[in-house]
Amino acid sequence: MYSRRRLDGLADSIYGVAMTLLVLEIRLPEGFEPHSSQDLLDALGALAPKFWPYVLSFAVLGGRWRSVVKDRTGHEPVGQQYVNWWLIHLLMVTFIPFSSMVMGRYASLPPAVWVYAANLAGLSVAGWGLAVSAPEAERAKVGENRGGVVMLLISAALAVAISSTRRTTRPWPSS
Repeated sequence: MYSRRRLDGLADSIYGVAMTLLVLEIRLPEGFEPHSSQDLLDALGALAPKFWPYVLSFAVLGGRWRSVVKDRTGHEPVGQQYVNWWLIHLLMVTFIPFSSMVMGRYASLPPAVWVYAANLAGLSVAGWGLAVSAPEAERAKVGENRGGVVMLLISAALAVAISSTRRTTRPWPSS
């Protein structure tokens, strides 16, 4: 058995760090020196495509964290299977800043959407594993949140389907 409090502390820390790292991708280019207010406004406007993945990812992480916190009914110890699913879940959380960065930089290319969608799908699968392996006292409450897990999976699948129908103008990199 594992201490629930230690697991919750680790989870809160990882969520906090992942949510903070998201914003680090939104930055002006190195060496940028605006010569006028308009230069600065233009540069800030050019960052707009990076804000959508940031806000979306923050909302996904915030929603997952809120669901996880809401499901807690106590601080009783938890079993190894639950801890394993928690670690997989937290691994998927730590990938969100990377997949958001890829989306922010290359959103016009389908593989960027696929990376982000795979991350959401992984988060969904881990959420499902958490629901199935939750302590008995929490299982009914966790079951209520399965709809959110299913919605993450559906949105990931829709994103892949939509991105696969777009034509790209860039050729694949040669290796």
